[in-house]
Amino acid sequence: MTRGHKPLAAIRDAKKFAEKMGYRWQENTDNPALAYDFSAFKDGYAMLVKVRVVRNTINPEIFYEDLLADDLREVRALPFPPWLPREIWLRTQHERVFRRLRVLDVAVAEIGFFDPDEYVNPHAR
Repeated sequence: MTRGHKPLAAIRDAKKFAEKMGYRWQENTDNPALAYDFSAFKDGYAMLVKVRVVRNTINPEIFYEDLLADDLREVRALPFPPWLPREIWLRTQHERVFRRLRVLDVAVAEIGFFDPDEYVNPHAR
């Protein structure tokens, strides 16, 4: 289980971020104990999103599997079909840019850019 309260301000910002990329969202109100904050969808695409804020600057050499071990375990265990994409949108307390991390069964992929969403991650390596 992750520590602390849900990052409500960051979740609000993430919803606005999703809207800027053309997504509509549905908040997880039915079962808040599940490890996602909202689902985002648009024509032909849907995903589950968990928003995470970390306190310190993220070292470019860090492995997300180490930094977010508990979150990744919870997101991977969600009771949804395996074909439904899961993402963690990550930022630090002092950044305004979300890093979109695609959670796969065996790895975590940091999305550098995604043209359909006009998304560019300035932190991508």
